[in-house]
Amino acid sequence: MGYGNMDACAVTAAGGDRGPGGQRRRRWSIVRAQSKEGGFTLVELLLVVMILGILAAVVSVSVVGLIGHGEKETYATDERTIQLAVSTFYADAHGYAAGAGGWNEAAGYTGVHTYPTGSGRDSALYAADEMTDFNGHDVWKVLGFAGSNPAEKRAEVAAAAIWMGLVTNGPGDGVAGPDVAPGDENSPLPGEHGPYLSPLPVSCSTMNSSRGSGSITWIVGAYGRVYGVWVDNGVWYAGFGGRYP
Repeated sequence: MGYGNMDACAVTAAGGDRGPGGQRRRRWSIVRAQSKEGGFTLVELLLVVMILGILAAVVSVSVVGLIGHGEKETYATDERTIQLAVSTFYADAHGYAAGAGGWNEAAGYTGVHTYPTGSGRDSALYAADEMTDFNGHDVWKVLGFAGSNPAEKRAEVAAAAIWMGLVTNGPGDGVAGPDVAPGDENSPLPGEHGPYLSPLPVSCSTMNSSRGSGSITWIVGAYGRVYGVWVDNGVWYAGFGGRYP
């Protein structure tokens, strides 16, 4: 306890606070002075803890929101980049049969790749007009399936899946490459440009590449439109559903 506080107590005592009542007041003055110097009261500590809790909650929500926003933007970037690669593939003289200046094709598989997919073509799949809420994210159900059960739908997605090996390989050297899904070993013939996409997108699934480790399968839908699709409880969706890659 400092001397200043002792002086204050002494002045109080000299002011006529004598007798039992005066002694109680002097003791209270000393205790009050000591409590002011001794630290925070319980109420003050609780108030500080409450304020810190509110700040921590606000900061954590902001950080999580930023992370989610960044993943959504990355998904959109992948979608635009892959669409450009697929469109360029289609336009860059890839509608030729094997040995005619197009991509190398194994006899008896497709004979022609107008699109870099398992079927060699675009598909009938498309996104619904109306959006669906999925855990707070706006997504679209994938429509256009010919089959009705999960296995048939998965087979259609596999046929529409982009073979990333067809759009990430470098210029060909004329060496025949096997035309096997998901296209990692396919090599362009002399004169072809490639690569159209580099590096391999981390979002792509094993349907797109044997080296794929992502949760999104990139497909070519109706009219050459690229979609990033995924399945949940047997329903296929297109769009960012909160998980990336």
